[in-house]
Amino acid sequence: MEERINQLEALSALQDDAIQNLHQELFRQQQELTQLRQHVALLQQKLARLQEPDPIAGNERPPHW
Repeated sequence: MEERINQLEALSALQDDAIQNLHQELFRQQQELTQLRQHVALLQQKLARLQEPDPIAGNERPPHW
């Protein structure tokens, strides 16, 4: 009986360690996801600025004329 209890305690310790490792990995991935979302938002802003047409000042003809 005592051997069985020792096995269960060892298994419990291994599971606790695995849970802690998974928690740390999940936390790291959440941080990375937050950074990636910020980068995507920044790239979307830059792309939107690049796609905006430049206003033509006054009666100035476009360069292709």
